[in-house]
Amino acid sequence: MQASIASEIGSLFQHVAAFNALVTGLEAEIGASREVDPEHRALLSHGIEELMTSAVQVERSVGPAAPDLLKSTKDGFRRLTSDVFCRSRMIERALRKPRGYAGDHALLDIYYTRDHAEAGFDRVLDTWAHDAPASRAVVARKDYVKHWIASRVAKRSCAKVVDLACGPCRLERDLFDAGRVADAHLVLADNDPEALAYARRVLGPYADHVTFAEENAIKIARQRVLPPSLAGASFVVSLGLFDYLPRVLAVSLLKTLRKGTAPGGELLVGNFAKGNPTAPFMDWAADWVLIYRSDEEFMQMFLDAGFAPEDLTCERECADGLVLMVTARVP
Repeated sequence: MQASIASEIGSLFQHVAAFNALVTGLEAEIGASREVDPEHRALLSHGIEELMTSAVQVERSVGPAAPDLLKSTKDGFRRLTSDVFCRSRMIERALRKPRGYAGDHALLDIYYTRDHAEAGFDRVLDTWAHDAPASRAVVARKDYVKHWIASRVAKRSCAKVVDLACGPCRLERDLFDAGRVADAHLVLADNDPEALAYARRVLGPYADHVTFAEENAIKIARQRVLPPSLAGASFVVSLGLFDYLPRVLAVSLLKTLRKGTAPGGELLVGNFAKGNPTAPFMDWAADWVLIYRSDEEFMQMFLDAGFAPEDLTCERECADGLVLMVTARVP
């Protein structure tokens, strides 16, 4: 190991020790308070920022030439920080992955409902996590999709709307509560039966007005055939699925959706863009790795799937947002 790399790794773990000491001090000051003191919040944020600055420097120095060294360093980092970070339920769920991956339905719903600890340091940590740029983008992404769906079903009676990899269906609950999808036929599809059961509970009295479909998006991409439950949709939305799909599978799924969506229909697909400032924390602290894409890379996937340039629009979930939101019209 080069001396400079060894020094940077050593510096990282010195920062970890200093951070854990900072947390011990904050716990003593905060006690059981139910209020979040801005000064405590700022101290925690600064400590995490210093950790991530050091982690990114290690990653740049080690580079792709020594993946085993980088992996072992990240594993050591998580062993030494997980006791602190897992006091936030959202970080704990991302790291433990009870459903096999980080961003599952229950974790997303923690973001949507802004669930947090009641008091003490844990509440300060939850506040930091909810206010992280990627967390805010997840919530803003949902709001973007709500407006997108509502504006379209208002112009097309009895529209069939498919939510692929639907997760907790909090956006559909919001739409029903606002009376925006009363005439639409909603098909909520997810590969995880636990996600569908959770979504049923979220929808409550509206659950009998939708169709739940246990469908595997990766299987659909490989077989290149839409199941009858999803075929012929007027509108198809997919929020977080493509963040996990390699390019070949993503293009194949787009081709299949294009072929199986009704003529004149539209797809809305989201993908986190390159440059997510929360990415180092997600990777190092929560073992949560997404596939980030540039505007050009994401748009090219749609072109390779057979969409014409004039049928594509790429926006962000909000001004200066972090998520690419592509609307693709089916001829």
